[in-house]
Amino acid sequence: MKKNSKIFNTFKKSNTFSISRFIFLCLYEKNYGYYQNNRIGTDFITAPEISQLFGECISIFIASINRKIGNIRDFCELGPGNGTLIKDLSKNLNKLIKSDLNFYLFEKSNCLSANIKKNIKEINIFHLKRLTFPPRPIFFIANEFFDALPINQFEKTSDGWFERRVDLIQGKLKVILKKNTFCKFEENYGKKGDIIEKSPYADLYLKRIFKHLKKFGGGLLIFDYGPLKKKKIDTLQSIFKKKKSFFLNNPYESDITYHVDFEKIKQMAKHSGLFFYGPITQKKFLFFNGINERFLELSRSLQSKNQLQILNSQFTRLIDARGMGNLIKCLLVTKKKMKLNYF
Repeated sequence: MKKNSKIFNTFKKSNTFSISRFIFLCLYEKNYGYYQNNRIGTDFITAPEISQLFGECISIFIASINRKIGNIRDFCELGPGNGTLIKDLSKNLNKLIKSDLNFYLFEKSNCLSANIKKNIKEINIFHLKRLTFPPRPIFFIANEFFDALPINQFEKTSDGWFERRVDLIQGKLKVILKKNTFCKFEENYGKKGDIIEKSPYADLYLKRIFKHLKKFGGGLLIFDYGPLKKKKIDTLQSIFKKKKSFFLNNPYESDITYHVDFEKIKQMAKHSGLFFYGPITQKKFLFFNGINERFLELSRSLQSKNQLQILNSQFTRLIDARGMGNLIKCLLVTKKKMKLNYF
C-alpha cells in the first residue's frame, strides 16, 4: 500500500472504513487510482475493444427502436473507458439515423477522459463530470459500468445484520464486522451467512437517469456481469495482472468488480414509472441484432486467412456461452412501452 495514499492516511485517523470508500479510493484516487493510471485492456478487455461488431449491433438496435421512443438525437455513454464504443456508435448511428447527433460522456477518470479527447476529435462530444443533462430525450448506454461502482456489504449473523468494513491489522488489510447502523433490514430478513451488496453510487445514478427518462423520454441500455437473479453471497473480486484476486490485495494496482443486481434495477425502474425489458444474455442480444449476418458479410470481404482467423476469434469471444456471451446480461429501460419479443 502506498504510504502517501488516502487509504494509508485514513487509518491514521480512523480505525475502519467502509468497503465502498476503499473501492472508490483504489479506483479513483487522484494520484494513485487504478482508473487514473490505466487504460481499458491493461488487466481486462471489454466487448467494444474486442470487435466493432459489438457497437454495430447496438447501433442497429437503437435505430430499430428510435422512432418508437421519440426519435432520439442525444446519446450518453456512462463510463466510456477508451472511447471505442462511442466512436463505433457515432460512425454507425450517423448513417442509420441520418441526423445531427450529440454524444455525452460521463467518465470519472481524468486519464481516460484525456485519452478520449486526444484520440476522438471528429464527432460532437460533450464531457460530463456530473450527471446533469440537457432537457430533452436521451438514450443512455452503460457497458460494464455498474459493476465497477463502489459497494457496501452487509452480513447476517446470529446477532443480526453487521456491516463488513476494512481494517488495517498488523500491517495487513482485513475485512471485519461492525454493528450495522448504515442500512436498515427487517429483523427476520435473510438467514445466517447471507451477504447483501448495495451500491450507493449505482442507486444515485439510476435515480437521476430514471427521473430524466420519466420527464423527457429516451432509454437506458445496460450490459453488465451478473446472474439473472443475484444470490445473497459475496461477489467482490479484483483483477490483477489479468487474473482474479481477493479485492483487498494489490490496492491501486487491480480493477475491483462485483455482480450487478438486475432485479434491483428492475424494481427501481418500475417504481419510477418506467418499462423494463430483460435481462437477456449478451449472446441473445447480439444474435437478434445481426451479429451473425454482419460476421458473414465481413468474412466474405477479407483477403487473408489470418484476417479471417482474427475475425472468427473476435466473433466467438463476444458470443461464447462459456464467457461473455452468457456471463454478461443486457437490459433495457424506456419511458414508452414497446413490444420486444426477444427481451
